[in-house]
Order: sequence, then C-alpha cells, then structure tokens
Amino acid sequence: MHGKVNSGCRGRRVVVAGTMGWLQSLLAPLKKLWIRMHSAQRKKRGIYILYEDVKSCPCEDVQILWRDWGNLAEGPAGLIAERLLAADVADYVRFRAVCGPWRRCCASPRGGGGPVYGRFLPRRWIMIDKASPAAARRHRFLNVATGECIHTDLPELAEHDLLMVTPEGLLLLSRKDAPHGVRLLNPLTRHLTELPPFATVLTPEQRNDPHQGLRGEDFRVRGVAIADTSSSTVVAYLKSPTTLAVAKPGDERWTKVDFDHRLMLYSTVPFAGRIYYATAIGIMTLETTISSDQPPRMLTAVDTTIDPPFSFCSISDSLHLVDNGGGELILVYRTIRRVRDDYDYYDDHDEFRREYAVYRVDLDSRLLIPARSLSGRAVFIGLSRSVSISPSTFPSVTGDTVYLGFDCGEKTKISGYHVGDGSIEHSQLIKNASWFKPSTLVDCLSWCIKSNGKQLG
Repeated sequence: MHGKVNSGCRGRRVVVAGTMGWLQSLLAPLKKLWIRMHSAQRKKRGIYILYEDVKSCPCEDVQILWRDWGNLAEGPAGLIAERLLAADVADYVRFRAVCGPWRRCCASPRGGGGPVYGRFLPRRWIMIDKASPAAARRHRFLNVATGECIHTDLPELAEHDLLMVTPEGLLLLSRKDAPHGVRLLNPLTRHLTELPPFATVLTPEQRNDPHQGLRGEDFRVRGVAIADTSSSTVVAYLKSPTTLAVAKPGDERWTKVDFDHRLMLYSTVPFAGRIYYATAIGIMTLETTISSDQPPRMLTAVDTTIDPPFSFCSISDSLHLVDNGGGELILVYRTIRRVRDDYDYYDDHDEFRREYAVYRVDLDSRLLIPARSLSGRAVFIGLSRSVSISPSTFPSVTGDTVYLGFDCGEKTKISGYHVGDGSIEHSQLIKNASWFKPSTLVDCLSWCIKSNGKQLG
C-alpha cells in the first residue's frame, strides 16, 4: 500500500504525515500526559505538546517535548495496534510499516492462519480495477465503509490467474506453474495460502475429459468464501464440473458437499457466521462440520414459497443475496415478465421486460418479507457477487436502489431499479462498446462485481 509514512522512529521526534491521521487520533490521550499550562501568575512553566511540525505550533511560549517513539513500550504500542486491527486491517499494516520496534510489538499478519485467519481479513475492501495501464500489477482497492481508496502492488498476479474475489476481500488465484493448483491471497497483507488442487474433485472419467483442461482457470468458479474462520475452512462452488466442496490449508484434497446438483447456487454470502446460497426452492446454508460420521451438508434455512410464487427460469432469471449491513440480509429476485398484448398466446407481437422484487430474509421465522426499501442503502448485484454501500459515504449513488453488474445482460439498458416506487434508471452505456472503461463510481462497482476475475486481474 502506498502512503506517506515516516520510517524514522529512531530519531528524537516523529513527524506524522497527513495520511496517518488515524495514528494521531489514537495518540491523542498520550499527548495530554505531556501538556503543562501556564499558571495564573504567568510563571513560565512551558507548554509541552506534540505537533506534526514545529512550524505548525500556534504558540510562542512552547517547548517541544522530544520523545523516542521508536522505543514506545510494548504495552502502549500493542494496545494501539489492537485498536487499529479492530477497525481495519489496512491501518494495522500501516502501523507495522512505520518502524522495526513497532513491528515487533505486533503479530505478523503473515503468520499462523494465513489470509483466511479471521482477524486479518480485508472485509470492507474490494478490488476495483487496475490503477494504471503502465503499472500492470498495481490495483485499486475501495473501502466500502469509509470510501477510502488505496493502490496496492500485487506482483503475485504475474505468476497466477485471478479466478474469483471472495466476499471477505481475498483473491482466489490459479497457479500458472502447477496444474489445477489454487491459492488464496490476502491483498493487504500479501500472504498466500495453499489450497488443494481443484483436480481432486474430479472423478476418473472427468480427469480423462479433455474439456476439463489442465489448469485451475479452466474450472468455472461461481463462488468462493471462508466457511469457518476458526478452522480456516474454505468453500468453493464450481459450475464446470458442478461441484460444491470445502477444504482447509494443508488438506490434500477437496471434500465434496452432498447437494442436488440440479440446483443453481446463487450468491455465496457469509452472514452471521454462516454461508448462505439462494436457490429456486429456498435459501440454503452450509453445515461445515467435517468428520467421518458427519460430512459437510446443505440445509434449508428459508423456504422461498411466497405469494405469488417464483416463476423461475434459470436461463433468464436469477437470485441475489446481499449482506445489507446492520444485520440485514436481502434477497433480490431478477426476472423477465411478458407484457401481454390482445392475444392469449405468444407471438411476435409480445414484449418482455425486466422486473425486480426485493425481500428481507427473516432467518428466525424462516420467511421472505417483501420490502419497499433497502434501509436507505444502495445495492450492486452481479450474477455471483454483490455489495452494499451507503449514500452518506458515496453521495453519487441513490439510496434504496438496486444497481446492476455488467454481467447482467440488461445493463446496457437499465442502470438501476428504485425499490420505493419501482421505477427504472436507464443506462447511458453504448451496447457492445469494446472501448468502454468505467468512469463513475456506479460503473466501477458494476464492473468489479462481475463474476469473472479476469477483468480485474
């Protein structure tokens, strides 16, 4: 990550750069320990205070207290690091980068547990696109909670193909030097974790099928997530061949999950400590307990029986689960409806239009509740991924609006759907424009949630 960070902690004074405002706020309580005000008798006792720069001090009668910040005791440094990590792993990485003594006070994010270790997951960060054509391995990452954007060099992408981005912000990579070899990369800590080859899910007949290819990128990955952070269990949903499987770092093979392969699994979403999928017959959850007598399995969390019922066609319709923040899980039903003419049968005069329906998922009562709002938030949906943001952080988006990803076929006509009144926001894009590059926030987010990772890598 690129930012102005002073690495000279060995000196007697540390000048904290403007981009390190998070550190100043945490050091504020320490500053008070070193301030002594003038007495009422105007005796010059001096004012001891920490400034970013001596020149910025507004007082004339001031003595700068010099401190060796590099020798900050392990206790205070560790406390600051823990508070940073509780807020954002990116701030934790910045803190460790300041100097060696601070780094030694903090646990390495590349240590035990790797990128799937829950404390170091970049949950609020999503990879948008390449930062510059001239810097092929530098990518932009957006914090969907704060709006902060950073540039990060990822030289690992030179040796891997990007298959998918997990909801937790990790990158699923395919090794170019090993058949079907896959890894997970934490883009903020730069730690790689080895996973079993995808080839271990193939039957002997499938291994001999030339259409399965020789590399992991030939597997069509539709979803991947961290199923259990305590055990570092990863779940992957492959469309070709249709397989749902789990594995942990160090495993020799993927363990298949028993489920009806005729069901299309949509939107791999971690929520409240579990993994959920939307299907045409219900919202399913993954039970990851793996033992000889209890293999991983799929359970029905919510029955999608509603009035009127879903009229579902896998070719044209789709379901999208969204973690909408604040403990709210949303389901968006995307379908095509026939606009009837004067005839009772289908002919060339028929017209069809896209329609969208939004539901709140009540896991306690196991019900879908029709919704006319998104709690003021904006939701972006792709065929496999989704993201929810707040207009208070991103004023250029409209609240209670569903925006479409570029892998939704109608994106060139429809930009968004306003949940409150059911109106459509028309797209300004030119269909099949090969020269298109995202230029607005809506375009960037709609582009980055495309299911195929190659557009980002």
